[in-house]
Amino acid sequence: MSRFVASSPGGVLLFVALTPLAAQTTVADPPTRHVPIKPATRQDLDHLEAVKLYGRGVALEHQNRLLEATRTFEEARRLDPDSAAIHRALVPLYFALDRLDDALASCQRVLELDPNDFETGYRYARHLRGLGRHKEAVAVLTRIAECPRLKDRLEVRAQIFYDLGQLQEEAGELDKAEKSLREVLTILDNPSALMEQGPYNRDEIVTQAAQTHERLGKLYLKSKKSTEAIAEFQAALKKDPLRSVRLALNLAEVYVSQGEPEKALEQVEQYLRSQPQGMEGYELRIRLQKQLGRAEEIVPSLTRSAAADRNNAALQLLWARELRKAGQAQQAEPIYHKLLEQAPTVEVYRGLFQIYKEDNERGAERLLTQLDEAIGKASGDEEKNKKGEINEIQREAAQRAAVHAKAMLVVLREDTELVKRVLPAAMRRLSVGANLHAATSSMLAELAGRARLYNEAEALYRHCLRLGGRNEAQIYTGLLRVLTLAHKNREIIAVCQQGLRNARRTNRVLFYLEMASAYMGLNQVRESLAAVEEAVQTAEPELKLTCRLERAQLLSLAQYHSQAIAECQALLKEYNQGGEVHRIRQVLSVIYTAAHQDDKAEEQLLLILKDDPDDATANNDLGYLWADQNKKLDEAEKRIRRALELDKRQRNSLARVGLDSDRDNAAFVDSLGWVLFRKGDWQGARRELEKAVSLPSGEDDPVVWDHLGDVYFRLKEGDKASRAWRKAIELYESGGRRRPDERYREIQEKLRLRP
Repeated sequence: MSRFVASSPGGVLLFVALTPLAAQTTVADPPTRHVPIKPATRQDLDHLEAVKLYGRGVALEHQNRLLEATRTFEEARRLDPDSAAIHRALVPLYFALDRLDDALASCQRVLELDPNDFETGYRYARHLRGLGRHKEAVAVLTRIAECPRLKDRLEVRAQIFYDLGQLQEEAGELDKAEKSLREVLTILDNPSALMEQGPYNRDEIVTQAAQTHERLGKLYLKSKKSTEAIAEFQAALKKDPLRSVRLALNLAEVYVSQGEPEKALEQVEQYLRSQPQGMEGYELRIRLQKQLGRAEEIVPSLTRSAAADRNNAALQLLWARELRKAGQAQQAEPIYHKLLEQAPTVEVYRGLFQIYKEDNERGAERLLTQLDEAIGKASGDEEKNKKGEINEIQREAAQRAAVHAKAMLVVLREDTELVKRVLPAAMRRLSVGANLHAATSSMLAELAGRARLYNEAEALYRHCLRLGGRNEAQIYTGLLRVLTLAHKNREIIAVCQQGLRNARRTNRVLFYLEMASAYMGLNQVRESLAAVEEAVQTAEPELKLTCRLERAQLLSLAQYHSQAIAECQALLKEYNQGGEVHRIRQVLSVIYTAAHQDDKAEEQLLLILKDDPDDATANNDLGYLWADQNKKLDEAEKRIRRALELDKRQRNSLARVGLDSDRDNAAFVDSLGWVLFRKGDWQGARRELEKAVSLPSGEDDPVVWDHLGDVYFRLKEGDKASRAWRKAIELYESGGRRRPDERYREIQEKLRLRP
């Protein structure tokens, strides 16, 4: 309960009543100084100061000085941590400042102190749902749904039960979902009571009731209760006669569930005459036409529908898809191009590129041209003036091109066969002296590497090297990256030695660092440390820190942890800029972890987060460190989810083009899977870790495969566990980015002991 107390009205009356008596008191007889029976305690004084700070915080917030208001409320909270009012005041500020973890923690604390605060509870549940934490959201909604205060807020009660029903339906708890929707209907079917509590429109309430009846009908269909479903659809129509069109679709779904496709198709056709924006009716018609053996009617019926509703982009895309499937690519292609002018989405490019794929060599050339033009415009290379600058209009054009390029790259990334067709087109173009943008060549080679087409990727880069040009550094970088993916350490060393002899436009530091890493992969420690020392000695001041940090990490990999730690500590004394210090502390935390000094690793991460709470890597690493020690698991999960959110926001930067712009960081996903494993949520852990090994930077990481093996073992899937552990062993022994260590030996032992 809050310890904030309003001034007593009784106190004011008492003062007024005593005023005449005070006027009769002579000056010679002053009142006795009040002495409290008990002196104020430290708690009393803190509470009084918290009240003052709370008032100051409210004033600052009204002045839109959000950072100052937040700090003021936080100081008040420190003095009075059991005040629900202070925690409640911080919730909107934390959300406004994008401090999601703090906002959620404050919501939780408010509910602990004031369980009847349904408004904070509902806000908390909405954000949990948005984060995919559905079980927690259901728990919160279930608790606040019974709040007595909701009697006077029927509209909020209805929304709470509606959301709760949706979540329960998604979880497959259909009986519970039905009860929740019934609660909603109890409120909406009595609009007068709602209108008494606020300025609500009767027609809007009735419409919402009709929508809820329809949703309940669909729920009954899932439960195979056709009779009840029809009753709810008819109730929806009775509430809102304008929904007669929707009733046709609802009845079609009933007929489908009863195995009567002819009647279902009749109802669908009636529904589609209303030109709905959603695709559910059109997709259902296609399924029914196929089921009835009338597939030849699909394209003609869609052609008529699309002609009648030309502004429905989703319908136009569906029409183009079916035209392509029917072998009418020439009619489909103009539709795709027109849609790309409106919105360059992955779905549109996926359909267009299918046409290109079927057009063999000519289609591959056209695809390559579109991709190269988009990447070139996105980078701004074609628009820069002599000073290397672009104006605002050109910048907007680059951003639009970036959207196109990102969509194309997603399609290519997901279609290995398409990549195989485009690569020869790129090689043909380069062989006759035609140029590609450096970023295009790099991404094509990386796509080839992702598709395990290492020879093609290597050939593409080596061909570019032979041609020379101003993109030499990008070409060397790409070639070395592909060789790294293929774990070709000896070839990496050879390329680096060649670069040191012949390169003219590439910083020599690149070759020394890559050579050092390759030597370490071959377990040639002395040569590795010698190469990184050359990098340190060669580096210009702006790269010196990078090289010295790499030296520290290589020393740690070679088990020279003390020397690695000493290197980082020396760097902390030499560098004082925030970003530089954070880089050093992050590397130092990794080295401390490798040296089994977890407390010191944690200390470094906390120091980073004290300066920058939004450092995604530090949040992830701290969460993983706690999970690995099996401590603070709830806080660890929050940290890791925060890291994923921050990373996603950065990747979604509008003009940033990359193969993985839309994908989560595999290391962060692995961390989330591991903390869920530690918490006993093995199915959740499985979901995240299977996702992690499907990501490019996760599929070659033995640690991720080891974690997945542990999950399979707990789920009593021994064969899968063994395969995952063997994959981890294979990656350790391939000369990749992780050398055999204690974990490697532990995996060997797990395989040996498994029956």
